[in-house]
Amino acid sequence: MSVKRQPILDASAWKGSEITSKDQIAFDLGPRHLKAFDDAIMHARREGLGIPAIGKSAYDFPSIRDDIAAIGRELSWGRGLVIIRGWPVDKYSLDEIGLLYGWFGQHWGRPVIQSGKGDRLGYVADVPQTGSIYRGYRSNAELRMHSDSDDIVGLLCMRKAMRGGLSRLVSGTAVYNEILRSRPDLLEILFRGFRLHWNGEEAPGEPPVTEYRVPIFSEAEGHISISFGHKYIEDAFVALGVPPTELETEALALLEATASRDDLVYEFQLEPGENSFINNYTTLHSRTGFEDYPEEHRRRLLLRLWLKAHDARPIDANLRRYYGNDGMAPAENVA
Repeated sequence: MSVKRQPILDASAWKGSEITSKDQIAFDLGPRHLKAFDDAIMHARREGLGIPAIGKSAYDFPSIRDDIAAIGRELSWGRGLVIIRGWPVDKYSLDEIGLLYGWFGQHWGRPVIQSGKGDRLGYVADVPQTGSIYRGYRSNAELRMHSDSDDIVGLLCMRKAMRGGLSRLVSGTAVYNEILRSRPDLLEILFRGFRLHWNGEEAPGEPPVTEYRVPIFSEAEGHISISFGHKYIEDAFVALGVPPTELETEALALLEATASRDDLVYEFQLEPGENSFINNYTTLHSRTGFEDYPEEHRRRLLLRLWLKAHDARPIDANLRRYYGNDGMAPAENVA
């Protein structure tokens, strides 16, 4: 296990206090991008393609390919955060917007499965959940800072909540820098990592708790990455019947406290037609709780993509093993 002890000075180590406006991190879609979208939708209609085509077919967007590539470079090797504004969410059907969004993201990576249902496009909404597996993104609850799955995570806002539901992002490399400065003695624990509970979504043949440790901070080919899910760590300790040590508890508490600091977090509202893409290995995300509209057609809805990047950031072998080749494994009783 290699523990890096030098600060990260590249663009990924941003602070929320430095972002005073969405304009600093936004890419605005213009007439030629919308024309390219029209062309893509016409192609989809001619071919009879819909949501099931995500990951199975592609559209090249030849007239805006350079812009898409530039956004991809910013995600993989720059700040690791881009908000794309101006998606025509009211112009096309929900299925057409979903397919368009999936085709756009496929320029950077392959959409992977997000639940036991086998879906490559996730619907982030507050809905009734049944079965044994609870998914926070399918509720209106506040979500703590965490990682999702694979290299790039996208959220496209179709409708926002009546109140709340703010997005919160923090640079994992900035969090690393702060812990390096304040408590470098705890870095060894965070680089060593923890065993994680699959919460019913393990692949066939895998035990409920990983047999290996998944690092929170890790280094591969000179690049620092972060991966964190508090619930999976906590549930693993309970299942194994072995409580965390005092230092482990201290390290996890410091990580969460640092990742929630006002000067490090960028908080914003995704408006309808706005889409955030983040590098999942340099950026943690969370959400405030929300109160929704009573009318079904007005209720909060975001579309989510998880992408395995073509130009992937090098990551630790156990981290890549944990995320697998195609996202979530099929599971029973998934709501």
